[in-house]
Amino acid sequence: MAKIPDIKPGDLVKVYSKIIEGDKERIAPFQGVIIQIRGSDIHKTFTVRKISAGVGIERIFPVHSPMITKIEIKKKGKVRRAKLSYLRQRRGRKMKIKESAAQSAGTKNDETVEPVRVQPEEKTKAVQEPKPAADRAHGSTGEKNAEEKAKEPSREGTAGQETVEKK
Repeated sequence: MAKIPDIKPGDLVKVYSKIIEGDKERIAPFQGVIIQIRGSDIHKTFTVRKISAGVGIERIFPVHSPMITKIEIKKKGKVRRAKLSYLRQRRGRKMKIKESAAQSAGTKNDETVEPVRVQPEEKTKAVQEPKPAADRAHGSTGEKNAEEKAKEPSREGTAGQETVEKK
């Protein structure tokens, strides 16, 4: 029997369950959103919904079943209801659930993550390179006078062609 994590409606979970086919036994994962939890104590069950090939699939798992080997919480959802049956009518992005504040703050599955700190000597400084003398003559607007415009080759009629400028 698996250790039971703190699951709530709106959580994205991956449930690993044993499947017995004849004399063979395998473990199949089922990943989806918990849409409801019902019952109490030993009779407690949770319903997981996923979309596979455009078709909604729901599966009800008993929490204390010996057929469940592991339950992974992928994301903690932030919902305001205990039963999320309204998700059955939703499709695509409308079915998306917001992440809880603890999850988006950098914690994952009740594990705290230490932020990476940069040492002061490792910080890169933004160094401005001086402008060439020709650019400084035009001021900060970058406008060219009539003489320099006349020296430049005309670019009319060169749509779609590659231009090579000489420096």
